Amino acid sequence: MEFLVGHPVRIFTDGFNIVGRWMRLAQGSIRDLVRYGGLPPATDKGFWRLTGLIVITPYHNDERLLNDSETSQEDVRHAYLEPLRQSLEVPIARENAELVCLGQAGVAWAIQQATHWMTTKRLERLIVVAADSYCDPLTLDWLSAYRRLKTPDNPCGLAPGEAGAAFLLEAPASARRRQPEMRLAIDGVATAVEPNHFFTRKPIVGVALSEVLAQTLVTSSTSSFKGDLVSDLNGENWRAREMGNARVRLADHLDESVRVLMPATSVGDTGAASGALSLCVAARAIVRGYARTGQVLVATSSERGHVGALILRKNN
Repeated sequence: MEFLVGHPVRIFTDGFNIVGRWMRLAQGSIRDLVRYGGLPPATDKGFWRLTGLIVITPYHNDERLLNDSETSQEDVRHAYLEPLRQSLEVPIARENAELVCLGQAGVAWAIQQATHWMTTKRLERLIVVAADSYCDPLTLDWLSAYRRLKTPDNPCGLAPGEAGAAFLLEAPASARRRQPEMRLAIDGVATAVEPNHFFTRKPIVGVALSEVLAQTLVTSSTSSFKGDLVSDLNGENWRAREMGNARVRLADHLDESVRVLMPATSVGDTGAASGALSLCVAARAIVRGYARTGQVLVATSSERGHVGALILRKNN
């Protein structure tokens, strides 16, 4: 037994495990979004008929959940997505709910597909929610087996955390009509897959991460980005190497003055929720005025190689 520092959401998730913890965290974040965002009540059928739901989870066949290659996304839909949708206090139709089982990078992949989903389903907006916990016993055993936990004997590890984060993606026409209190624009989003990921045990050189960051930075109004970068760096060596190599490759795009914000230093590693959490941190930095510039860059990567990046800016 070793001493371990973690960041559980006390009381709120006590007594729940795995999917139960996800459910509690997701429900709480969506309720907060509805209240804070001033969204209409469930009786406004017109609004909710045109609103969809995207739920981001860990990989559906991840060994941390004692799943195998035969576990499908339909299993996750049955065990988590449908119970979550039915428990919400707002009427979102089953056919308008989607899953993205890509871990930390799922938020970038969801945003990239959002326009397609809204077009094909004839929706005006999407609630995106991500919830995960690294504080349940199964996950802690899994992290320990790969020596990923920060302990006195392993200082280059992660501190387990848990979180739920939700935000609303809305078509420009709908946002202009509703005039919500907080409006931010996504200038660009890019995704890719890194073949040399954590589980391959091959050198991680950050090629895919540098590519998505470069694609996203093309949309920046300056030749060299000087704003804030919100990253899911968590203390693990492989993530530090990935980001460090990516920054070297992007020397002409990222100014040396870039400030890196790491939510994991405050709340621990929140797994599949970390991408959405980073986006919310970026949004609040812009709205509250402590972002260095009007643009914030968000970078995410998952253990199995999926990476993503996006730029958030103030919508004047």
